[in-house]
Amino acid sequence: MDRLPILPLTVLLVLLSLLAAIARQGSKIQRKPPRLSETIPFVSNTWQFITNKQRFIDRVREALKSSPIVSCWLGPLKVHFVAGGSNTSLLFRSSFTSEPWINRIQKHAAGYTSNDLKKFTGDESGGASLPRKSTKASPPPEKRIWHLMHRVNEDGLMNENSLTTFTKTYQGFFNERITAFTIGEWVEDIHVFAFLKQDMAAAATRSMLGHRIIDLYPDILDAFWDWEQYTDMLAFGIAGWFNWRAVAARDRFCDMCFTWYETACREYDWKKAVHDAQVEEWEPILGSRMSRGHVRWMKDFEFSDRTIGGMLALFIFGLHANTIPIGTWMLIEIIKNPELFRAIKQEISQAMIQGHTCSEFLDYPMLAALPLIQSVYVEVLRLHVGILLTRTSTEYVEFASYDLPKGSVLQAPTAVPHLDEEIWGTPDHPAREFWAYRHVELKKVRDATGQITNRLEFSMKGRKASYFPYGGGFHMCTGRKYAKSEILTSVAMIVSRFDVEFVGWVKPDGSRSGRPAIDSTGNAVASHPDRDMKIRWQRLW
Repeated sequence: MDRLPILPLTVLLVLLSLLAAIARQGSKIQRKPPRLSETIPFVSNTWQFITNKQRFIDRVREALKSSPIVSCWLGPLKVHFVAGGSNTSLLFRSSFTSEPWINRIQKHAAGYTSNDLKKFTGDESGGASLPRKSTKASPPPEKRIWHLMHRVNEDGLMNENSLTTFTKTYQGFFNERITAFTIGEWVEDIHVFAFLKQDMAAAATRSMLGHRIIDLYPDILDAFWDWEQYTDMLAFGIAGWFNWRAVAARDRFCDMCFTWYETACREYDWKKAVHDAQVEEWEPILGSRMSRGHVRWMKDFEFSDRTIGGMLALFIFGLHANTIPIGTWMLIEIIKNPELFRAIKQEISQAMIQGHTCSEFLDYPMLAALPLIQSVYVEVLRLHVGILLTRTSTEYVEFASYDLPKGSVLQAPTAVPHLDEEIWGTPDHPAREFWAYRHVELKKVRDATGQITNRLEFSMKGRKASYFPYGGGFHMCTGRKYAKSEILTSVAMIVSRFDVEFVGWVKPDGSRSGRPAIDSTGNAVASHPDRDMKIRWQRLW
């Protein structure tokens, strides 16, 4: 039998190898993540996300036990849900960005105009100090919208001087709400969540945005809370006819912010705002230097007044969406446990300023370093912040053994790592249960006299990689320091200045409830309690 010539045989082998490689690659590309089940394709999951986000996320969590990634359609957007510490951390790499998701929020949740959105989408350089390598042309820094937006956030929200100013201003305004209660007089029928949604929110709004917005619209906080519950579902771009309540709430609130901005611009003297050093930290029309910095950034890029109004709506969202529910949950857990209430009250006394005035009596840096109140704060965030960490791939990526094309949208539900029994659970305190002392350790300390005492120390040892209440990576929430300041200050002011007695639980309509509060089924960032805590209190000083 004649042998095949060497050259044709070589060519044949090369062709067969290429065909095999192409077949393997094709098989790999065609291998898609499993789909999240639904009764009516393209409808059921979207409907459940709108009506019961908590139940939807529970189903996602269950599906992710069998696969590190599952997919589904939410409205017009295909989403890949992922789980696992290593998979979640991949979302924080440079091959993923949150900017397309921010665009969706700007467009659908805040009503930015089409022309202004093009300015964002036209800037492909990203928010980092240096433009992305894939950027076709590198614009000068002053022309990079994303970069300057992040700089405004970082320079303002992460600035210690600005934080100190906000904390002092907030203490003063919240003190005005507290001193409306007469010393020594018991007041009945206080609802904790309802009180904070108005009084804590009003003090924070004035601290950050000035008096004028509330003077112009006394009911703006009611409009905000109506809109806040829909921001998640609005961001997905679900059709208005399917989601008309959300669209109506958005239009009402954003119209208020737009009109307020127009009024403030007429009243505020922009000439004196040319140099920040010459401007007071706070003034009544536009509030803080932080809010004025955001407005000035958008004016420099010639954004429309309508879009600036939408930006301010998102600014207010960042100010209240996490802080008010988390402050409420902290007070609920502290008040319903008298022993914990006494321990927190005693701990807070260490942060009192000697010779203080009522309007400013807390040393915030000292307060923020106290171990037990920190532990309660972290525990409440872990249990009640259910965000979807959202990133879009900027290139073709391999993720959890699947190949995903450029532009794939991935979301990591924080509820998955936050409720992981292996990470957070103990034999006596499962991960789903609130435990005030989960994040403290008892240490033996020797004082100057040689006496050994036990002291609590805050600790997140070995757990930080599974804790994402404010996101992660480059796009981690820059307002997290402000949020913590507002929350801890509010809780400390109430616990230190009131005697409090628990009365019972009430439903949203004010009627009595036979069970305590649990997370609501709405679409808020930090879960609202579905019941309110009814208390009676008297102010001590």
